[in-house]
Amino acid sequence: MNLIYLMFCTMVLFVGLILAMTPWLMPQTECFSVTVPHGARKEELLRGFMRSYTLWMAVLTAVCTLAWPAALMVSPIDLTTRSGEAALTLLLLVTTFVPIIASFALMLHFRARVQAVKQERGWVPEHAAAAAFVGTESFPEPLSLAWDLLYLPLIGGLAVFTFTHYDQFPSQIPMNIDLAGNVGSTVPKSPLTVLFPTFLVAFMGAIFTLVHWGTIHSKKPVDPAAPASSALAYATFARVQSILMVVGGLMVSGVTAVLILASSLGTVSMASAALITTIVTIAFVAAITIISLVMGQSGSRLFADSASTGIARDDDEHWLLGTIYCNREDPSIFVPKRFGIGWTSNIARWETWAFVAGIVALCVLLIVLTGAMAS
Repeated sequence: MNLIYLMFCTMVLFVGLILAMTPWLMPQTECFSVTVPHGARKEELLRGFMRSYTLWMAVLTAVCTLAWPAALMVSPIDLTTRSGEAALTLLLLVTTFVPIIASFALMLHFRARVQAVKQERGWVPEHAAAAAFVGTESFPEPLSLAWDLLYLPLIGGLAVFTFTHYDQFPSQIPMNIDLAGNVGSTVPKSPLTVLFPTFLVAFMGAIFTLVHWGTIHSKKPVDPAAPASSALAYATFARVQSILMVVGGLMVSGVTAVLILASSLGTVSMASAALITTIVTIAFVAAITIISLVMGQSGSRLFADSASTGIARDDDEHWLLGTIYCNREDPSIFVPKRFGIGWTSNIARWETWAFVAGIVALCVLLIVLTGAMAS
């Protein structure tokens, strides 16, 4: 019981930490999703906005994180009952989504204030943006998609092992457990049910591969005032993120599938399998958090500030609510986020919706397979 609380508490803390630090991790030409001149973020006014946001988010993160040990001490939840499971689920949803919603609301609040400052100061592009830096021959590159072929031997190995040990599987295969670690339901043994871990790896591998593909083909932002250093910083950022996707994806999917297989064979309990899987997932999230804090969005913390004091390029009009990119003139499908770590999609491109449809199709396929096994 205590371990479950600790794991959820840790996940809430990691999410809150990234949210609280987000304004400080963005490029120097962006402040709450508003384009600003180089050096403007050093002004006390804008730094005050950033400090206020971070303080509010730090307090909220602390409250949501401490809610877990507080709940354990004040009124321990009985996970053996449906009401207990519902209470724990509600606590998880509240402590996870409240900081996310608050972060968005605060971002919009301070975005409006930065926009007012921008209008008052007359911050507009002073000259045409310089040409994109193209001398990238010696720059780091994201890992090739060929690395995702490592999922194939993993999938094949799981399938071969499953069929060669088919007779050793029990007549009833456990499908899920409750939060107390007890088996919730079972299904009769069949080739489909014992192959579920193999299907799961294929599904997760496809998702991680799609994300990896998006990293490779995303728009490469270049600061016209510092083209070489900003291009190098982004290249390093994309390289590290691609390594995280490949290594983390293989680790999480492989460990999850192997433990489900082992629990089906009865060599480990489902509770132990769920615990180890959660620990591995938290380790993956922790790695993303640490690297994000060190590198900043698009590698913004990897190169020194530019000596420029103006705005070379301003595309604020294409960012709806500061987070949704919509630009029909931009052929890019994926672009770096304006507020957060990673990438988002250009919703004005049909390719974006095809990409989303592909992910939805994969999810539906997994649900259908799961339903077929349970029936």
